Amino acid sequence: MKHLKVIDNCKIYGNGHNVQLINGFELTDKEKSNFDYMDNIEDDFTGFRYRGNVYSLGDFMRMENNNPFKNFANGYHSDSYFSGILVKLDNSGESVKVYRYIS
Repeated sequence: MKHLKVIDNCKIYGNGHNVQLINGFELTDKEKSNFDYMDNIEDDFTGFRYRGNVYSLGDFMRMENNNPFKNFANGYHSDSYFSGILVKLDNSGESVKVYRYIS
């Protein structure tokens, strides 16, 4: 994965490619089991596959425009205290750009 930038001591990695959003009916049964907290996953789920994992957009925290990552993301999901995933929705609402951050 390509190292893009360092912002506030966080290294941002990614290739800038769009990742298509998927709906609940496109998930495998195994993938659906990870989201068993959703009442109707086929209607309620919107997310994407990234590096062998499935992420729900509902699990991402929204970032305001004054955040230091505003050029890269409008949402984040922490994997640990030091790392996570950044997403930037495209204007069409059909895909996201996904980046990894590590501090």
